[in-house]
Amino acid sequence: MTPTRGTATRAAAPATASRQNGGVARMKLTRRFGPVGAVLTAWDIWRRLPPGQRKWVAKQVRHHGPRVAKQALQAQRNRRRR
Repeated sequence: MTPTRGTATRAAAPATASRQNGGVARMKLTRRFGPVGAVLTAWDIWRRLPPGQRKWVAKQVRHHGPRVAKQALQAQRNRRRR
């Protein structure tokens, strides 16, 4: 039997060649995303950053961290009220 129009199969492209990630290998986030998993994932990402990017991230956290923490606490309060 010959395949009909539009049903031709293609070989799967490798994960590093997809359009979404621009040829960069995907980072596997295999931990559960609870409080401890979030911290461990953040640590994994942090230690992979070059020193210049670490400095930039630290500056952004100092600038935006208090506002984000306030929003997280407000969201938690709102969840408890419902």
